[in-house]
Amino acid sequence: MKEHPKEETHHGVKVWVNKTTEAIRKKECLCLNCGKLKPGQTDNCPTAQAFYELCVKNNTALMVTRCPLWLG
Repeated sequence: MKEHPKEETHHGVKVWVNKTTEAIRKKECLCLNCGKLKPGQTDNCPTAQAFYELCVKNNTALMVTRCPLWLG
């Protein structure tokens, strides 16, 4: 790792954060930049929805770097 993770509070819970990847997550995550990401709609990407539910349940954040369904 480039930097040692830092402890921060997110959504009222203390979590460890990789500041290097957190800084680019929203800009570089395939899910967050995909035409199939449609939260709250019936045609939302099922993979993105599953990742979202996992993240909410565990107070985590993911950055997807590989996906066969990505639509630019």
